Amino acid sequence: MKTDTAEKIIGYIAINKQARAHDIGRIFNIGQPAVHRQLKKLVEQGTLQKVGKPPLVFYILAPKNQTENILGKASILGRNTVDYIDKNYLYITPQGELLYGLEGFKQWAKSIKEESRLVPLSEEYVKMHTQAEVSRSSEGWIDATHKIKTTFFENAITKLFYGDFYSIPKFGKTKLGNLVLYSKQSQNRELIDKAVEEVKPIIDQIIAMYNIDTIAFAPPSLPRKLQFMQEFADRLNINLPKIHLVKLYKGNIIVAQKSLAGLEERITNARDTIYLKSQVPINARNILLIDDAVGSGATLNEIAKKLQASNTNKKTIIGFAIVGSVKGFEVIREI
Repeated sequence: MKTDTAEKIIGYIAINKQARAHDIGRIFNIGQPAVHRQLKKLVEQGTLQKVGKPPLVFYILAPKNQTENILGKASILGRNTVDYIDKNYLYITPQGELLYGLEGFKQWAKSIKEESRLVPLSEEYVKMHTQAEVSRSSEGWIDATHKIKTTFFENAITKLFYGDFYSIPKFGKTKLGNLVLYSKQSQNRELIDKAVEEVKPIIDQIIAMYNIDTIAFAPPSLPRKLQFMQEFADRLNINLPKIHLVKLYKGNIIVAQKSLAGLEERITNARDTIYLKSQVPINARNILLIDDAVGSGATLNEIAKKLQASNTNKKTIIGFAIVGSVKGFEVIREI
C-alpha cells in the first residue's frame, strides 16, 4: 500500500511527466534522504523509472502493467521457451536501456508492431537461434575456418573462431552483437565488461588448447577517446607477450573498413594501413590474433600475413573475432 508521500510523488510526476529529486523535496517540503528513499522504493516496485545519471537524473512513470503483461505471456510460452530467451536475448532500446531476456524480446516485438504475435515470434526465435547454435563447438566457440579458407586464395590463418554470430536472420543482433556495437558507439566501459564476461572463458580455452604463447589485437580504424580493443585487451588481462599493431594512413583521410563495400577494397585497406609497431618475438610459435568483428575477414588475414613474414620462424596463427557473420563473410557495416 502506497504512503501519502508516495501518492503525492506519483501524482506530481503524472501531471508534470517528469521530476528530479530536488523538485519533489522543494514542492512537498521533504528532506532529500526521505525523497530518495521514496523514489528508490517506487523504482523497485516498477511504478517509476529512473532516467539519466548523477548529477542529472529524472524520474518518470513506468509503462503501466509492463511486468504483469510479461509474466502473463511467460505462462503461455512455456518454461523452456522463456528460459531460452532469458539466457540468450538482449534488446537495447532507443532510450539506451538494456533489457535482457523476455522483457527485451517483448519490447523488440513492440518496436516492430508485432506485440500481438509474441508467442509465435518467441517460438520462431528459439528455433532459429537453436539452428545457428549447431555451429558452436563443445568448447564454446563457433568455427569459421572453412569460410576464411574459401574466401582468400592466400590464407595465413590456421583457424578462425567466433564468440558468437553478429546477428541472426529476422531477429537481428545477438546479445554479444549488441554488446560490441553499443559499447563501441557509446564508448561504454560497462558494456565492454559484459562482452569480456561473455567471451573470456572461450578465449582462455583457445589459449590452453592451442598452446598460445603470443597475443595480438587488431588496431582500431577510427580515433576515439575510448578505444574498444584497448579496453577489451586490458580487461581480458592475458599474461602473454603482446605484438603491438597500429593503423596508419598515407593521406589525411581516415577510411574505416566498415565504410568499404568491396572485398578487394577491404584487403587493400588492411594491407596498406596496418603495421607492426613491435616485432614478433623470435620464439613466438602460436599466436592468437583477436578482432572485435569479422565482416570480410580481410583485416585478420592481412595482419596474419604480416605476422608470418615478420621472421623466418613458422607460426600457427589462430584468429578470434568476438562476433562474425552468419552467412559467409557478409560486410558488417555498423561496427
